[in-house]
Amino acid sequence: MERYLGALLIIILTIFAKTFWQPPAVLGTSTLSPTEILPINQPVTTESSFTIKLQEESEAITKKVVYQDDPETEAGEEKVVEEGSDGKKTKIFKVTYSLDGKEFERELVSVETIPAKDKKILRGTKIVWKTLDTADGQIKYWKKMRVYATHYDSRCKGCDEWTAIGMRAGKGVIAVDPKVIRLRSKVYIPGYGMAVAGDTGGAIKGNIIDLGFEDARTAGWRARFIDIYLL
Repeated sequence: MERYLGALLIIILTIFAKTFWQPPAVLGTSTLSPTEILPINQPVTTESSFTIKLQEESEAITKKVVYQDDPETEAGEEKVVEEGSDGKKTKIFKVTYSLDGKEFERELVSVETIPAKDKKILRGTKIVWKTLDTADGQIKYWKKMRVYATHYDSRCKGCDEWTAIGMRAGKGVIAVDPKVIRLRSKVYIPGYGMAVAGDTGGAIKGNIIDLGFEDARTAGWRARFIDIYLL
């Protein structure tokens, strides 16, 4: 009888152990069984190691100045027909930054260009002869210009005895910007006299002229703005 009671006790203890005792979870392991499924309404969150931002870069497109000759307008006169406007190029980039704020990747998303509109100017070409009484007598000219006049001689740095068009440097020969005053043009300069545009210079750009002298040190010319007359 005792043998049967012992076996019955072992069976009861075994059932009790399976029903009420579970092994402790190992640290770092999931307690979910492979067959368990998360509820559909339970949120799943993830952490990103990057931040994405849109970045705009703009670049101005400078308008051009376009001249158009007008035979009905006196030479030396200009008239603005259209002011024009600057353009703009805009680029949109998608920039990815890492958690430490450093740029990781840059991708061009779009480009938008607003073209510039040219500024249009009518430039007179009509020759209208005029007369002027000067200290050197009466002259006949077709254009008056405001320029800044400096002076030089053949001994200046970068100069020599002969000019750009093969004339001998000295009094009566001036250096000009050929885009403003044509070479070989005849010019009258108050306080200097008659001259020929026969030379050029690296620093002579725009409305700047350089008056030639035999000796610039004793010429007595002071650089200044003056009106000159194209003959």
